[in-house]
Amino acid sequence: MSIHVDLDLVALVAAIVGLGVTAQFLAAKYRVPSVLFLIVAGVAIGPEGLAIVSIDTSGEALSTIVGVSVAIIVFEGAFRLEYETVRDAPRAIEWLITIGAAMAFFGTALTVRLLLGASWDIAFLVAALLVATGPTVITPILAVVSVREAVATTLETEGIVNDVTAAILAIVLFKAMTAQELAPRGYVFLFAQRLGMGILTGLVIAGVVWYLITQVELPAQAAPQTARLLTLAAAVIAFAIADSVFSEAGIAAAATAGFTLGNLDLPHRESILRFKQDVTLLVLSFVFIVLAALVEFSKLLALGVAGLAVVAVLTLLLRPLVVFVSTAGGGFSIRERLFISFVGPRGIVPASVATLFAIRLRSSTPPSDPAGADLLLGTVFLVILVTVVVEAGFARQIAAVLGVIQTDD
Repeated sequence: MSIHVDLDLVALVAAIVGLGVTAQFLAAKYRVPSVLFLIVAGVAIGPEGLAIVSIDTSGEALSTIVGVSVAIIVFEGAFRLEYETVRDAPRAIEWLITIGAAMAFFGTALTVRLLLGASWDIAFLVAALLVATGPTVITPILAVVSVREAVATTLETEGIVNDVTAAILAIVLFKAMTAQELAPRGYVFLFAQRLGMGILTGLVIAGVVWYLITQVELPAQAAPQTARLLTLAAAVIAFAIADSVFSEAGIAAAATAGFTLGNLDLPHRESILRFKQDVTLLVLSFVFIVLAALVEFSKLLALGVAGLAVVAVLTLLLRPLVVFVSTAGGGFSIRERLFISFVGPRGIVPASVATLFAIRLRSSTPPSDPAGADLLLGTVFLVILVTVVVEAGFARQIAAVLGVIQTDD
């Protein structure tokens, strides 16, 4: 029996991995967040460039690849979050993930409704996707921009928590939008259902992995490698189990498992962390390049001046308002509050979920809302593209101008 190998697909994967490693190398050399180079590489091989990658070449595997990749990325970010650091962090974190998130949600929906003329369904769906700043983008920024620990913790925690809740909120709204039969209590139930399933699954998987690492005796030379592989498996398995029960519960499961394991007394912790960071960089490179390759400039240009106005309102008015309200009396200087305000790029989760929603809206029979699908995808990708290129690409310069970079002295 012969085994058929798709050499074109192998070459494509090799090219994407090669571009990802190159982007990481350039990011380290020039001290610029890697996502900027990843976006450029993705656009270059996408339909707007060399047309090597398109939505057809990605096929239905896109959502699966992105889902598992995001699980690994979110797990790694949550693993590095220490409970004591979060507990002792400024009150700003609590406000950013509650009051701030609510302000961002309703403010974004109103902006999209007024400036783009979207239906309320689409406006709220866009708002849910754009509530969160992405840990997939924040992490590379903080890797090259050294700021005070309280500032870094606030940005990372906001990104991880809001990424989870925003993804669940978006899937609940989409379900309600397509079913058209949910009562108000139904929204709360669906949200709690997915969040609860994710947290429960994450805790169980974390407990199993902790037991295997700490209670099962292994040869000394095999123990570090086994610990690394078990933690990687924890991210993927927690995501797969929870997501197979309720869509989008997997992200909450991965975050819970990562945070729980990261705060348990694990042997070989530093080895695990270094391994996870390396895997995350590779996965981050792959997913960002593929998603950037799916950007169609025609859909972005179709939004016109109104689309740019939406981006301006969200980044220059709404985000600073949310941050300044949330950080009032939180121990941050004005310069630090401005830095948090102007470093709020969106990441992979909204891009992947928006792509999934758009495909479903177009492919239903008859199509549910093809015009709404284009507006949804165009708006989300435009905000991601601008915030990643400007806010992530120039984060170090923004920090330098505001004088918030910490020195090693």
